[in-house]
Amino acid sequence: MKYLAILLAIGLSACTTSPSFPTAGINQSYEILGAKISSPNEPGWYLVQHNQTGVWFGKVISSKTDSVIASALIFGVDGHEDDESFFSFIISERENNDDKTRFVNLGVKNTRITFQDNSCIKYESLAEDHASNSSSNQPFQYLGAMGYLCRHPANKSAAVQLEVSYRSDTKEVPSAIAQMSEQFFSTVTFVNNNVQ
Repeated sequence: MKYLAILLAIGLSACTTSPSFPTAGINQSYEILGAKISSPNEPGWYLVQHNQTGVWFGKVISSKTDSVIASALIFGVDGHEDDESFFSFIISERENNDDKTRFVNLGVKNTRITFQDNSCIKYESLAEDHASNSSSNQPFQYLGAMGYLCRHPANKSAAVQLEVSYRSDTKEVPSAIAQMSEQFFSTVTFVNNNVQ
């Protein structure tokens, strides 16, 4: 599951023309199990996938080799009564590298915080992707990710992940992407719902 967003980014970054996804709308509300979130508040975003467990938005950057994915998803994490055990398990799972020939981890930063009145981890990570399908001429691309992993307030066996990932030939995340990320994250509302 942790590489689903990466696979979506690969598909989006491989595009040399406009992707064949529907447009996401600007600041349009989407609902998944456990949360409501709005699409990024700027033009040019596509709705890559939306179902009860997640929503993914993608955007091709003007260079045609760079791409950005914004996503929200919910997943189960059973067997952890307290926050310490819950988040320790999630962090250990995120640090596993399932494909060491493809991904070279360059660093991960996890910080326990309270976000939207919930227990969360704010994270940032950077990796080299040696199998990117973009049209880049580089031997690998950088994959940076930032986001939040929160314990759902109504279901302590569920986590909601909010993430923005950026694939590029350079390590630096543009300030516009960082600003968009904070705006995107701020739109989340945790709900106790039954999405049809």
